[in-house]
Amino acid sequence: MDETFNTGEESVADILQQWPQTSRVFLNQKTACVGCYLSRFCTLAEVAASYRLPLDILLEKLRVSIQIPNEE
Repeated sequence: MDETFNTGEESVADILQQWPQTSRVFLNQKTACVGCYLSRFCTLAEVAASYRLPLDILLEKLRVSIQIPNEE
């Protein structure tokens, strides 16, 4: 697991590019991150603060989602 993934400093775009299955987490949390033109600038910590989500819970949901294989 990437160290920056634990701090929330990874950009949303980097997360979505590396692990596309995380898009479901952003959608389930009712964020507008998927498809947002600012996603390459926003960090996970900024998203959590903007949407008033606990950062540790958002990170855990993302970690869980990357352990689930993509169904194609």
